[in-house]
Amino acid sequence: MKKRVLKSASALGLAAAVAGTAGIGPVMAAPKRGLADGVAADKLAKAQQKAPDMEGLDVRVANWYEGEPTPPKNQYEEDLADYRELIQSTFNFTIHKDNIGGWGESYTEQHSVSITAGDPIAQVGELDESWFPTLFNNAFCAPLDTLSTIDFSEAKWNQGVLEATRFKGHVFGMAVGHEPGAGIFFNKRLLQEAGYDQDALYDFQKNGTWTWSKFEEVLNACTRDIDGDGEIDTWGMTGFNSDFYKTAVYSSGAQFVSKDADGYFHNEMDSEPVQNAITWANDMWQKYAQPQPDDEAWDYFKASFNKGNAAMRVTEEYAKSELGTLEDEWGFVLFPCPDGQELIAIERPSVFFIPSSYTNKEAEKIAFAFDLYTDTAPGYEGTDIWKEDYYGSYMDKRAVDETLARMMNGKTLVPLDRFVYGFEDQLGNLFIWAMADASLTPAEAFDMKMASWEAVVADQNACIDVLAGSNHLEPLTEAEPATEPETEPETEPATEPETEPATEPATETQPVTDPGTAAPTGDMMPIVAIVVLALASGSVLVALRKKKA
Repeated sequence: MKKRVLKSASALGLAAAVAGTAGIGPVMAAPKRGLADGVAADKLAKAQQKAPDMEGLDVRVANWYEGEPTPPKNQYEEDLADYRELIQSTFNFTIHKDNIGGWGESYTEQHSVSITAGDPIAQVGELDESWFPTLFNNAFCAPLDTLSTIDFSEAKWNQGVLEATRFKGHVFGMAVGHEPGAGIFFNKRLLQEAGYDQDALYDFQKNGTWTWSKFEEVLNACTRDIDGDGEIDTWGMTGFNSDFYKTAVYSSGAQFVSKDADGYFHNEMDSEPVQNAITWANDMWQKYAQPQPDDEAWDYFKASFNKGNAAMRVTEEYAKSELGTLEDEWGFVLFPCPDGQELIAIERPSVFFIPSSYTNKEAEKIAFAFDLYTDTAPGYEGTDIWKEDYYGSYMDKRAVDETLARMMNGKTLVPLDRFVYGFEDQLGNLFIWAMADASLTPAEAFDMKMASWEAVVADQNACIDVLAGSNHLEPLTEAEPATEPETEPETEPATEPETEPATEPATETQPVTDPGTAAPTGDMMPIVAIVVLALASGSVLVALRKKKA
């Protein structure tokens, strides 16, 4: 589960400053503790210049993991709450988060069905990035860059997400800031027993020597037959093989797919950077990764790492919540980079969208509220206050001060393959899983799957063509589009395609998806899930940009 980091403001009086600001409208009452004098007034004065008449609008921001924040626990959270109260009372709107369903409770279907009906379940929806193509391919996401009430040149916006969701010159998804992503949890005791200082990985990361070569050195030292019986007692690493292979590719700066200026995707699986990274990853896995025991489930690595059977585990940062039974001290670093390169923070940010069934006027108001709601409150801009939310979850401060700080403020990469419908599913069976269990060599695996990747990318690009051809990638209008059908066209429901999607069957020992990293399947798919085939064949889905009743 991803935990949102909320930034907030420091305290001093505001009412007098705002009262004297030209054009700011009604005098605002100061919050209990007040906000940074002058700074907040300037911020709200600028907001007033683009503020529409909000008319008491209630904005629901839907997600699948948390509702409204708990009562403030510190000054930081108190100031954020005060600032949000202030913007809502000043501009006459309300905004709140709402958990509408868990990861496996048809979350995206609720969005799809309600938008199709012209009555979205939320004014703003939050998506795991792998869910974005499901909504986008059905023309459920409004263009955002044409809205005058939001400015994507501001530093707070995640530029990687803006580019990943840019098609035909328009942006359809947004994210605020950066979130900690993939990295390596390490066991300090096992490092010491292998001859390293317990904080050696932090030192390597800090001094610029945390490279693939150094990683292999540590893996080799930690893969040990302690009692001399010919069997490995502690392994260099454990983890989900998909996490390791994919992270290795991203750490080199390579991408499984690329994207051109018009938003079309291109398969990069035959590129030298991708193939070199996969080949290196497979070599490391075969030599130093704990094999999956025959009698254990696919997620054997969770308990194994906690038992001290491996020195390192490659996974997402949020997996820290799974380390509760690990008795040894542990740390967290970025995944290493190829020799001669720099460390890259690999992101998995949430993507926010505004439903396309709203008119331009309605979307302008929603964007205005969301923009203010996601601002850092006055007084905390540029500070490290976000760290306070993480210190309590780690065993040492270096994980936060050094590793997470790099993830938040350093060089980052947003994997583009997650924005191609079905691509992640094609990376598991008969590719990564087959290499990991040594049933295929990298060369054989690439050859076997190349046509499947080409087909998935072609289908995604066909969706873009259909959406562009039906004007659904254009800015919102104030009235009903003239070409919008009054009733639904007589097409087969998208959940009952005539042909099966191009995915490989799952094996008995590997999951179809990784719950933490893969695209939603089964109940998580909306009723219009198999949109690639429907759109590629020329059928346009219904109720697009329908004016809210």
